Amino acid sequence: MGVRKGVPNMQRLLTQIKHPVFSRTAKFAVVGFCVLALWIFFGAHDVLAQSTAFQDFADASTLSQDSIGIIIARIIRVFLGVTGLILVVLVVYAGFLYMTAQGVPAQVDKAKAILRNAVIGMVIIFSSYAITTWILNALLNAAFSGNTEAIADRYSDSLSAALGGGILEDHYPERNAVDVPRNTNIFVTFKKPIEVSSIIDGYDSNPLSTDLNTDSVKIFRTEFGESDPLLLTSTDVVVSVTDDHQIFVFNPVGYLGNPIDDTNYTVLLTSNIETESGDPAFTSSVGYPWTFEVSTEIDLTPPYVKSIVPVAYVPASPLQEARNVTIEMNFSEPMNPIAVTGIFDPDVGENFSIINVFGDTSGQVRGTFEISNGYKTVGFTTMDACGEDPCGDLIYCLPGLEDIETTIKAATLDPADIPQASMLSGFADGAVDAANNSLDGDNNYDANIAGTACGSDSDSITCNDGIATNDNYDWMFKTSNDVDMTVPHIDGSFPEIGTGEISQTDDVANTFNRRLKSSTLTTNSVSLWPDPYYPMWFTVRKTDDYYPSGIGDGITDASDTVLINHPTFVSLEEEGWAYWPVLTNAIKGNNQVCMYPAMDEVSSCGDPLTSPRTASAPYCCSGVPQSTACNTDAQAAIITPPPTGDIVLPGNEETEL
Repeated sequence: MGVRKGVPNMQRLLTQIKHPVFSRTAKFAVVGFCVLALWIFFGAHDVLAQSTAFQDFADASTLSQDSIGIIIARIIRVFLGVTGLILVVLVVYAGFLYMTAQGVPAQVDKAKAILRNAVIGMVIIFSSYAITTWILNALLNAAFSGNTEAIADRYSDSLSAALGGGILEDHYPERNAVDVPRNTNIFVTFKKPIEVSSIIDGYDSNPLSTDLNTDSVKIFRTEFGESDPLLLTSTDVVVSVTDDHQIFVFNPVGYLGNPIDDTNYTVLLTSNIETESGDPAFTSSVGYPWTFEVSTEIDLTPPYVKSIVPVAYVPASPLQEARNVTIEMNFSEPMNPIAVTGIFDPDVGENFSIINVFGDTSGQVRGTFEISNGYKTVGFTTMDACGEDPCGDLIYCLPGLEDIETTIKAATLDPADIPQASMLSGFADGAVDAANNSLDGDNNYDANIAGTACGSDSDSITCNDGIATNDNYDWMFKTSNDVDMTVPHIDGSFPEIGTGEISQTDDVANTFNRRLKSSTLTTNSVSLWPDPYYPMWFTVRKTDDYYPSGIGDGITDASDTVLINHPTFVSLEEEGWAYWPVLTNAIKGNNQVCMYPAMDEVSSCGDPLTSPRTASAPYCCSGVPQSTACNTDAQAAIITPPPTGDIVLPGNEETEL
C-alpha cells in the first residue's frame, strides 16, 4: 500500500523536474557550476603564473595584463547579474499569475511551481559557488602547496626589484636603515643617464636650478604618507647631479626628524622620472619607494681615509706597483659623490681638482674618479691605454718608473658649524661625507678614532698634528715599468655551492685571489636571482680592510671578498628556495684584467688534478668546468625589462658561479 501511494508522488516530482522553468533553472545552475570551476582553477593557476619572471615582460609591454582568472571573473559577474535579473522576473511573473488566478487551481499551482523553482535555482547557483570554491581551493592547495606568490609576498616588496635587477644601482640611506643622522643627504645612483629636468624642477630653462621636482621625488614621514603636512617641497631640498646624469644628491635644507623621537621616512621615486632617451625609468606605475629611520642625533663626526690601494711607499723598500694598478681610496663612511667624482682632462675642459694624482716628472695625470661600494670607495683610472685584457678591453696605465702622489683635499669649513663644510648651492670645495662634514685627513686608521676636521688651506687653522695648515690626505707609491696581467678568480664561496640550511640574512660572499677594481663590482656584473623567480632587490659591496697591520709597512691582505646584500631568504619551513649568485667577466682585478678565462693552477672549480679548468673548458659553473657560459633554468626564464636596456641577464654572457 505504501509503495503504491509513493508512485504518484514520484510521478509528480518527475513532472515538476520536467517543468520548462525548472529545466531552464537547472541549466543555469549547471553552467554556473562549470564557469565557477573554470574561474577558480585558472585563477589559481594564474596566481602561480604571475609569480614567474614572465610577469616582468608583461609589465614592460603595452598589452593588457588581465589574466584568464580576471576575465572569467568578469563573465561570472555578468552571469550572476543576469541570473538575479531572471530571478526577479520569475518572482514577479509568479506573483502576477497568483494574483490573477481568481481561484483557478491550475493557475495557482503554476504560480507556486514557478516561485518554488526560481528559489531552488537561486540556491543551487549560489551554493555551487561556495561548494566549488571550497573543493577546488582544497585541491589546489594540496597540489600547489608552495604557492610562489603567496610565499614571496611575505619576504619581498614587489616594487623593490628596481634595485639591483632594475634601473637602480644603489642609494643611501640603504633600505630599512636605522640610526640615520638628521642632517643626512640622500643619494640615488641610476644605471642609465636620467633626464635631469624630471628630477630637478626648472632645469631645462635654468641648468643652475637646484629645486626638487616633487612630482618625481617625494620625501615624507612614513606614518603620514604622501599627505604628510611636512612633505618636503621643491625649495626644501637642494638637488645636485653628477656630470654623467646618473647620480643625484638630495640635500634637505633643514634637519629631518626631531630631537626627541626617531622618525621613519619614505623616499618615493615616482614613475614620472625618465631616462635621457625619454623612456620611463620604472616599469611600475608607482615607481620605487624605500624607507629608513632617522635618529634624534646630528652627525658632526668627520670622515677619514680608512685604507688605500696601493700601499704607501716605505723608504728603502723594493716594493713597486705595476703601471696598470687602479688607485683606490676607502673611506670610513659614505661620501658625497658630487664632491669626490669627476674627470681631469684639460684637453676637453674637464678640470676636477678635489682629488689629484701627480707623477714626479710627468705632472698631473689625466683620468676619471668613480665612486662605488656603497659610496665608500673612490677609484682613479688613467686615460693612457697601454694594453688589452683577455676580454678585449683596454688597460690604462700610470706613468712608469715614477713616484705617484695622490692628494684628497679637505673642504672649506662653515665657521659657525665646524666640522660642517661651507656649501655653496649644494656644492663643497673638498671631500665631504653624507652629512657634509669635511674630511679629517690626518685621522688615518692608525689612530682609528674620530678626529677634528681642520678644513682647507683657506681656513688658516693649524691642524691636529700641529704642523699642517690643512686637513688634506696624501700618500705616495712607486711604479715599475711592468704591466700586471694576472687573471682574477674565485678562491672560495659562502655559502658553498649546493649548500642547504643557510642563513636567511647573511650576505652571499665570494673571495677572490687578488684585490679587485671596486667600480666593476656593480649589480650588472654581480647579481643574485631566486628560483623560482620573484621580485627581489640586491646590492653589491666589498671588503676594504686591506692593511690589517697598519699603513706604510708594506704588509697587505692581497684578496677581496665580494658581498651581495639581499632581503630575507625564504625559510626552509616554507619549503625553502634556490638562489643563484652570478658573477660575470665584467669583474676586473685592480690591474683592470677581467675574470676570463679565469684559469689558474689552483682552482676553486672542481679538483685541479681530476677536473681542472682548461682552455677548452674555461667556465666554472656550479663548481664544474665547462666549455660554454653558465646558465640556470630560472635565469633562462627571466626576460630583461626593456626600460633598463643595459642590463644583460645571465645566460647571455660569460659567467662564473
